[in-house]
Amino acid sequence: MLFRQFRRILQLYEQRSMSSSQVNVALQDGKLCTPAFKAISSELRHIAELFQRRGHELRLVGGVVRDLLLGIEPKDVDLATDATPAEMVALCEAHRLRYYETGLKHGTITLHVNRKDVEVTTLRIDRVTDGRHAEVDFTKDWRLDAERRDLTINAMYLDFDGVLFDYFEGQRDLKERRVAFVGDARARIKEDYLRILRYFRFYGRIGTCADAHDADTLGAIQENANGLRTIATERIWMEMSKIIVGNFAPDMMTLMYRLGVAKAIGLPNNGSLEEFRIVHERMKGYSPNPVTLLVSLDQTANDVQELAKHWRLSNAEKRLGAFIVKNRELKKDDVNPVKPYQTIIASSLSDLREEYRKYTVELLRYVGQHELVGRIVDWQIPIFPVSGGDLVAIGMKPGPAFKEIMTKLKMLWIEKDFEATKEELLDSLKLHA
Repeated sequence: MLFRQFRRILQLYEQRSMSSSQVNVALQDGKLCTPAFKAISSELRHIAELFQRRGHELRLVGGVVRDLLLGIEPKDVDLATDATPAEMVALCEAHRLRYYETGLKHGTITLHVNRKDVEVTTLRIDRVTDGRHAEVDFTKDWRLDAERRDLTINAMYLDFDGVLFDYFEGQRDLKERRVAFVGDARARIKEDYLRILRYFRFYGRIGTCADAHDADTLGAIQENANGLRTIATERIWMEMSKIIVGNFAPDMMTLMYRLGVAKAIGLPNNGSLEEFRIVHERMKGYSPNPVTLLVSLDQTANDVQELAKHWRLSNAEKRLGAFIVKNRELKKDDVNPVKPYQTIIASSLSDLREEYRKYTVELLRYVGQHELVGRIVDWQIPIFPVSGGDLVAIGMKPGPAFKEIMTKLKMLWIEKDFEATKEELLDSLKLHA
């Protein structure tokens, strides 16, 4: 009962979060005046004033502007300036600002302000692009800088008085929940093919229905899908891990298969889209690990291994994927439905039990047995009472037979619902001696 109430609270929280992201913040007298903006402005205004004293302008840019206009508290704050990298460094040195030269070649430094890192990038234009990297020139023209950005909703700027600078109707597209490339979609995609996946990611973030795509945009994506083969797999997974858990993910995935995107990025050729849709629906509202959803496309453990290798998943992600595929068809126990899942955890090595507990929660979400999650989370994992030393103490010699005997004893312990004592287990050996 308590768990069902907790689950309902989570669902209500998700609904409130989604509904709040559907709100566009109105400008008052042409300026943004929300508490979230005022908090950011007050924290960074002194930096903007330092730039201004040297004849430079500093503005919020990209995702922070988009999120502020949506009424969402931004996770990251990025800034743009007409100061050159050398001018930024000179300013920081003169005022003893803590900074890092994180990407000076491309005009970026990272300021450390009030225990937070904030990226500041010089306005720039892409002089040469190859679909993966760009050689840039710096500029003083804010519109030219906006032209090289990917989507209209990410190409807006906001000064520290709350004035919005929107050169490509980004605010309109945000209000209409439209994801559009800046200018010509084909040109933007060819500058960086990863923008194809960014399109899907942001559609999942701001779209209000699954199929309101612009036909010409989809055509541009299909024509250039193979360009994704040139993109580093780590960058692919960074975007896909967000798409997979986002809104309309099953529809996004189906579309990616239809447009040739899935094949280009290495998803399984015969990915089970129906299974993905079912699992995505089951896990909605439970903050699933992206890997849990990803492996629903795979038919076999070998498929998981191949995909994990191709996308260079972390060891923890590989273990989770293999765990889900191995156990998703676990035989049910009608008498004690939680027992098979407890067995998985109790049978694992002692230092992996808590990790397997987390994996088991993901597995239960995957198969739709949400009602068992609380029992796994609250379960006090029992310790197998017999050690190798106990076998030696009753006269058994160490050797290959040890492992077989220990396995049999552990299976008996599990059959007894983890309640058999050491004495009972050792006595069972004497009975069969």
